[in-house]
Amino acid sequence: MLLNLLLPSRCAGCDTRGAPVCSACSRVWGTPTPVSRAPLANLVPAYALARYEGVAKRILITYKERGRRDVAPTLGRALATALSSFAAVPSFAALSSGTPPWCLVPAPSRRTASRTRGGPHVQRLAEVCARRVGAYVAPALTLKGGRDAVGLSRAERARNLEGHLHYTPSGRPPPGTRVVVVDDVITTGATSAACVTTLKNAGIKVTAVVALLATV
Repeated sequence: MLLNLLLPSRCAGCDTRGAPVCSACSRVWGTPTPVSRAPLANLVPAYALARYEGVAKRILITYKERGRRDVAPTLGRALATALSSFAAVPSFAALSSGTPPWCLVPAPSRRTASRTRGGPHVQRLAEVCARRVGAYVAPALTLKGGRDAVGLSRAERARNLEGHLHYTPSGRPPPGTRVVVVDDVITTGATSAACVTTLKNAGIKVTAVVALLATV
């Protein structure tokens, strides 16, 4: 972290000196693209802005695992652009016209992971996004126990979440808002589905899941 303050920034995508994410690499984030995953079927629509590969993957890993908090504004802006563009998504247009403001519920990280990453990394992105589009951020979910989900199958991810994902009443979304679960990566869809289901069981209707990336 200290070196990041003392040395000129390098692009998280291509390592050139200058901005935390150069203008060329910033263009990897596209419009919201539907993501199909079995656990999310019949729950809510899910969208991602890019595939979990190449430059987009490098940018996220640099932010998430290597302490580059200076990348957060770029990723938050990408999410904000996605929310703003939902009016152009046919399956979402009816939900985007003349309706209440957005409320973003970040997918939670385990405390051990948050400590390693300098805090809840998805919530940080949601807060950047919210400031740009006039949305709310509601940290309504917490994750306690279990293990890191990297490398787990869909069934293993689902079992890993059982009894560990909790609704936090103090973080309840404001009434009358359109609730969106925000995450960094959609892999099997198990985590997103668990977030949506936990909120639903607490009486909170979720409009969609939006992630920066989705695995191929």
